[in-house]
Amino acid sequence: MRNDSLTERFYTQMQLIRRTEQTFFDLYARGLMAGTVHTSIGQEACAVGVVNALERTRDVIFSSHRAHGHFLAYCDDVEGLVAELLGRRSGVVGGVGGTQHLHKHNLYTNGVQGGIVPNAVGAAFAEKHKQSGAIVTVFLGDGTLGQGVVYESMNVAALWSLPLLFVLEDNQYAQSTHRRDEHAGSLAQRAQPFGIEGAELEADDVFAVYTAAQQAVTYVRSQNRPFFLTLHTYRLAPHSKGDDTRSAEELQRYWARDPVARLAATLPATQRAAIDAAIEQRIEDAVAKALAEESGGTSDWGIRDGRWEMGAPQPPHRTISPSTKHIIAQSPEPSSSNPSLSTLHSPLSYLESLRHSLHTLLERDPTALVLGEDILDPYGGAFKVTKGLSTRFPDRVRTTPICEATIVGMSVGMALRGLHPIAEIMFGDFVALAADQIVNHAAKYPAMYNGQVAAPLVIRTPMGGGRGYGPTHSQSLERLFFGIPHLKIVAASHLHDAGALLRQTVADPEPVIFVEHKLLYPLGLVRGEVGRLQGWENGEMAMGEWGSAAGDGVLQVAEGVDQFGYPVALARNYGDGARPDVTVITYGGMSRLLAPLLTELAAEEIRVLACLPACISPLDAAPLVWAAVQSGRVLVAEESPTAFGWGAEVAAQVHALVGAQLHAPVMRLGAAPTVIPAAKALEDAVLPSQAMLAEKIFKLLEM
Repeated sequence: MRNDSLTERFYTQMQLIRRTEQTFFDLYARGLMAGTVHTSIGQEACAVGVVNALERTRDVIFSSHRAHGHFLAYCDDVEGLVAELLGRRSGVVGGVGGTQHLHKHNLYTNGVQGGIVPNAVGAAFAEKHKQSGAIVTVFLGDGTLGQGVVYESMNVAALWSLPLLFVLEDNQYAQSTHRRDEHAGSLAQRAQPFGIEGAELEADDVFAVYTAAQQAVTYVRSQNRPFFLTLHTYRLAPHSKGDDTRSAEELQRYWARDPVARLAATLPATQRAAIDAAIEQRIEDAVAKALAEESGGTSDWGIRDGRWEMGAPQPPHRTISPSTKHIIAQSPEPSSSNPSLSTLHSPLSYLESLRHSLHTLLERDPTALVLGEDILDPYGGAFKVTKGLSTRFPDRVRTTPICEATIVGMSVGMALRGLHPIAEIMFGDFVALAADQIVNHAAKYPAMYNGQVAAPLVIRTPMGGGRGYGPTHSQSLERLFFGIPHLKIVAASHLHDAGALLRQTVADPEPVIFVEHKLLYPLGLVRGEVGRLQGWENGEMAMGEWGSAAGDGVLQVAEGVDQFGYPVALARNYGDGARPDVTVITYGGMSRLLAPLLTELAAEEIRVLACLPACISPLDAAPLVWAAVQSGRVLVAEESPTAFGWGAEVAAQVHALVGAQLHAPVMRLGAAPTVIPAAKALEDAVLPSQAMLAEKIFKLLEM
């Protein structure tokens, strides 16, 4: 195994990692770097031994905050790494990601401990599904084994037999805490209960690591099974810059086992000196080049009016296929050849519309797949939206364990590697379990990699109360994710074409939380002849035709489009030439209360205009402002409590933009600020009702 060529290559890579990271410390000391830096000094044999056992052109790597060594062993781009940490536009991700968030080719890093592991599982599924022959390697530290999502990921990787290599770099410390104070039992045996084979060794000798890694890679690739490789190593430098509380005696013991010095001793002095000199010159040139480049100003990154646009010239990693665009453009009717698609009354119900769109998506887009808990036939999901899917598409409808964080995390990895995942979270209350994956992974990767990747995934979930499920199964927790950059929240009301809206979210290059409401599932879509309205300009709209709602002689419906391309549903209970007395702005499941109320109020000659945007975050104020000025009296309604809610943002936007044109302050309606009880009488008292909407409207008319 050992030969002169490999010895020279390994030493060059290890010394480049060592001297680059030592240079980072120096640059920080000179005040030329901001933020932080996490080095792998002392762990170089792990990165070099493992990465050289991989096939760089096709294999995929996920790593954590301590990834400089993996990055340099993988792509050798010291110039891009130095520029990145110096905050230059020529950095590998344009200075956006910094030390912890690096991406190049098939390497992805993220600074949140454990979060990359389900992403790696999803990527491994994607490579297996595509039959690419690639394997995925995920590096994790001993401290990361305290995260529950790691074990969820091991379970799925073993259950689904995925080509995934776990590499544990056991450097003995999680920041300042020794592993003896964090973990019970053997770290190397953590994967054994899941039936995952493994190996462990001391990582002082890069050739021993390389040999073990080759064997592990061969196993994973040939068996399509996960493997857990434990490398016992030691971090010789501080966790980050100067935060080191270890004793001088302990550090001295491990410096005596320095893997770089150990390998250097096997090279002739003249050869080693030549390599060292070349590395020093290369790093010096990289630093000089980066420092000569002006630090990027906000205009270089496309920051305009406080908003940031990704400025990298590279195209997204994933583009929408023509077949998917074709699917989005259609509004399909149920097929008589598929009885499973037409089990409810006609015209389509809300549920039926969603179900049929899922069938259409999987039928026409080979990259689309659905995953979640209890979604297989004959059960077909808790609310039966996926019924019939697994029978028709058994390879692309995957039931999962109860592991919401990993369901979303896998979906992120699948999306990064070219699939179109549609994840179902059984109850919207459970999205809290996946919050880290939604906020710090799905919504972060495209932006923190400066536009070099896309993460087109959809998280479907039913929100809301009204069915007596009680405090932890009845909430509207989409509110937790309002305002998260690069994340869309889309809520389908039954005034929208729910299925078409779902297809549109699947085509969105950004991650989307698709909010369904439990009480809408059995309702028929209030569609009929839907009018089309164009433009929201200076508070005036170029009005198009209004249509009549199906089966309703009073309600008229129309749609416009917001700046994000999503529909804004409009409903009114009056005809052309009249103006509304009140405007109601709401979304999603509130439509079930609003639509019948408009019909009732028409009998009392109270004219109401309802405005329901589908994309509720980010929020395009233009259609809301247009709707507000039509009446000058505005009620904003939502099912969750009003404090710090969606209605607060809507009210703020309306007041800021057209406050002078209002006849009364914006009024708000929401749930009582308490838990949602299971008992029906109590639940009814807590949640907004049709009567509460009417009461607010009458109060507005008195102002």
